Amino acid sequence: MSRGERFASNVSWGLAGQAAVVAINLFIIPRLVRGFGVEAYGLYLLMQAAAGGVGVLPFGATAGTISFAAESQSGGGRSLLDDALRHSAVLVIGGAMLGALIMWVAAPSLADKVFIVPAYYRFHGAWMIRAASLGAVFTAVVGWAGGAFVGLHRFHWQSAAAVLQGVLIPLGVLAALGLGRGLGAAAAGFVAVHAIVALFCLFGVWRLRREVPSGSGRISFSKFSLYSIGFWPGALAQMVSGQMDRAFVAGLRSMSDFTLYAVPVGALARLQTLPATASMALVPVVGELGENESPETVARLYLRASRTLFGLLIPAYALLFALMPQFLSLWLGGKFGDASVWPARLLVISQSVALLSFLPSSVAAGRKGGWWQAGSAWAQALVCLALWPWMIPRWVLMGASLGGLIGQVVSTTLLINLVHGRLLELSLGRFLRETLAPACAACCILLVVAWPLRVHIGGWGTFLSLCLVSGALYTYVFWRLLPREDRSFLRARLPF
Repeated sequence: MSRGERFASNVSWGLAGQAAVVAINLFIIPRLVRGFGVEAYGLYLLMQAAAGGVGVLPFGATAGTISFAAESQSGGGRSLLDDALRHSAVLVIGGAMLGALIMWVAAPSLADKVFIVPAYYRFHGAWMIRAASLGAVFTAVVGWAGGAFVGLHRFHWQSAAAVLQGVLIPLGVLAALGLGRGLGAAAAGFVAVHAIVALFCLFGVWRLRREVPSGSGRISFSKFSLYSIGFWPGALAQMVSGQMDRAFVAGLRSMSDFTLYAVPVGALARLQTLPATASMALVPVVGELGENESPETVARLYLRASRTLFGLLIPAYALLFALMPQFLSLWLGGKFGDASVWPARLLVISQSVALLSFLPSSVAAGRKGGWWQAGSAWAQALVCLALWPWMIPRWVLMGASLGGLIGQVVSTTLLINLVHGRLLELSLGRFLRETLAPACAACCILLVVAWPLRVHIGGWGTFLSLCLVSGALYTYVFWRLLPREDRSFLRARLPF
């Protein structure tokens, strides 16, 4: 299988899994918001955010697992894989256990002084944070295994784990709500589901390990750690810019404002997992390219992957921007449709800008480790930390979204200049012409159709019909604008 075919296969598995998760969450989340109420549901989201905070402690070891697992298949053998898995477990799972212990002890203070949970929810808030600390340990096991799945190009295992997490957690919470149970049952279900998925992933690693041929490759803990630690500052910065906005909203405003902001953010974050999947699929592919490979070889792979990524996702972002009032009102009700529209639109713009950074991050990771990505990520985090305390008290949800957008523009600009100029020898003009031009031109046609017709949406039927018509028109225009080599590649592999 060629590199391009392997990349397409890996992305297909990832997208299939995430599509299932997005669909089930779109169906369930409105029922949870109505069942718990806006404020109580905010406490549930608070638990998820707290669990994500523990996820920054693996010291970049997941990226190290991906790299050395890929190397084990290309000559290092099972001994190299075993070393990488063992060293990664110490850092990923050990780091998560340390973070979980700290969070468990500090839970009352976090609920009281960081997230400013209302007094009548103070006990529930502390319990939810402690449940998050337990769930985070099992999540670390899933992340540890996920690094092996990605590095070994077994994306169907990674996709299955993501689907189990994304589907079983909301279903379990919905079941607790249906049985008349409250936030305590929701927290218990959160922990139990993560434990089940962790066991599934452990089985997957055990099974896939046996498929790797024996070999003489080894990696010391110091070498593994030195490589991995370069990715940790970037992960820490991404946690700051991706999670701290919600902490600022909860602390500076109210739990209701937190929910009005966090629910659209969470939905858009699900969409952002799609470019993250493509980016993750490209890391081991780029890592297999030897140093003797020419920059042009890497650039061609990068440009084709970028066209795929933009072609798939830009129309979704364009439709979300145009139809955001209708989408939020139909999905979550009029309160979200009134308060969250423009903050969500700014988030859509921010994620569109972020599309430009995913694949440069993969190239930098495959060729130079994690330091370049860390530098750009910290530029974003520092801009956000400087702007949010000033913007959120003044402009509430709009301030949170605008600060994030400004930080994303700074970070993406820095990373693209570094990767294109120093690694790929790729000019900005060629990148825009061969990657962005087809998708952006087709998106302009899409918006010409969708924008004036959005006022005629009266329900899900007309909403979906407009999306289908606009999407079909986009697909036709985008296909006609694709380079001939891409059309030939796809024709030979499409099942129709």
